[in-house]
Amino acid sequence: MAETTYKMTKLVGESTESIEAAVRTALTTSASKVHGQTWAHITDLRVGLNADGSPDTWQVAVEVAFKVDD
Repeated sequence: MAETTYKMTKLVGESTESIEAAVRTALTTSASKVHGQTWAHITDLRVGLNADGSPDTWQVAVEVAFKVDD
């Protein structure tokens, strides 16, 4: 079995659509800038509220793992 090392980076994605869209925003943006994303861990969920108390913006904190090249 091979031994592997990963680096973790924390990202925050934001969307007015949904939690899933906020995650997708973070991971898609990150994937376009770096290579080797292997898994992610959602660490925090937040929602911004309108004046009437309804959700308007979803934020998701995501820790993304990147494989460290040998």
